[in-house]
Amino acid sequence: MAEGTVTHISSPAERERRYRVLREAMAAEGMDALIIYSRADEFMRGRIQYVSDAFQWAGWGIIVLLPKGDGIYVGDPLWGGGRVALAGWVDDIRATQHPDTEIAGILSDHGYTSGKLGVVGLADIVTYAHMRSFQKTLSGFTLVDATDLFDDIRAVKSPEEMENLRETSRILKQVFNSLEAHLRPGVLEIDAMAEAERLVRQYGCLTGIAQIARPPFKSYTFGMFAEIDRKDIISIDLEWGGPSGYWLELRRNYSFGEPSDQVKRFFEYRLECLDACINAMKTGNSSDDVLVARDRVNDKYGYGGRESVGYTAHGIGLDSLEPPWSPGKERIMETDMVINLHPHMSFSDPAEALAVSGISLSDNIRVTPTGGERLTEWTDVLVDLDA
Repeated sequence: MAEGTVTHISSPAERERRYRVLREAMAAEGMDALIIYSRADEFMRGRIQYVSDAFQWAGWGIIVLLPKGDGIYVGDPLWGGGRVALAGWVDDIRATQHPDTEIAGILSDHGYTSGKLGVVGLADIVTYAHMRSFQKTLSGFTLVDATDLFDDIRAVKSPEEMENLRETSRILKQVFNSLEAHLRPGVLEIDAMAEAERLVRQYGCLTGIAQIARPPFKSYTFGMFAEIDRKDIISIDLEWGGPSGYWLELRRNYSFGEPSDQVKRFFEYRLECLDACINAMKTGNSSDDVLVARDRVNDKYGYGGRESVGYTAHGIGLDSLEPPWSPGKERIMETDMVINLHPHMSFSDPAEALAVSGISLSDNIRVTPTGGERLTEWTDVLVDLDA
């Protein structure tokens, strides 16, 4: 194999910290082991990466964490264990089609024939087939859900994790700045999005999406075979896991020349709503206080949104969606939680929705005792590409 650098490697101190806090939680709950289950998508692969530095692109994966020693990887042969070995954190790597028997063997080898096993992912992603096999093969053990236990620990970011998030912010900010040279009338949407993807990959980002929307605003797309027009208001959404795997969803809006008064008024409303939500992201507040702040501004301007089940705010880190999320999974916000923000709203006028609804803002926000801190250092403006 060619020699090089794997970018998503945690420091020894960070690895030790994660194991320590997880084991302290295990001990407090009387758990003999954690079975940390992941699925290879942007919402669930981060659980494995958190305890192995291994990026999982396909299949399922499990880390068995015992009270002592390194984790043990049990994974789907579809993806194998090469990436786990390359990360250099976990040495015991096992590919199998039968994780139940492999886990039973691991526990037996370490002297466990009964006890209490915390299963991370039991509440959301462990497959029915795997759960049935666990219950049969591990019948001497009590299986309990440890999803919230695990996710609540990783919701609060360490200084090293915070720097990983800031690195992703610096990259996407530079990508937006570079991409502006490719946004001009006559360019195909799909070509502009291809350039965005090329840029983020050159900076070492691992995975993500680049999306674009133009009037009439119906949906963001990955870019259609359609030409950008001088009359367009363009909104671009980049959602990427950086070289460290830590995610950011960031949006930027563009015009060619001076936009209409309608567009300018709507953009000012979006700024006010975003700022109100950021101010609500204060240590000790409920994550649902973000919705209260959003609705106060929406009411002021005559917009709806209370009925939406879409996430106005959600935790973010090694997965693009982590607790808390609002609405749906409330938490008391703690210092150094990081929450991605993109306030939802709805229109009573379908014509207005088609004209301006795609104009949107998003960024990662760090929770602090005095309110939210944006992790991307820029000021939201409606960028005039003719200027």
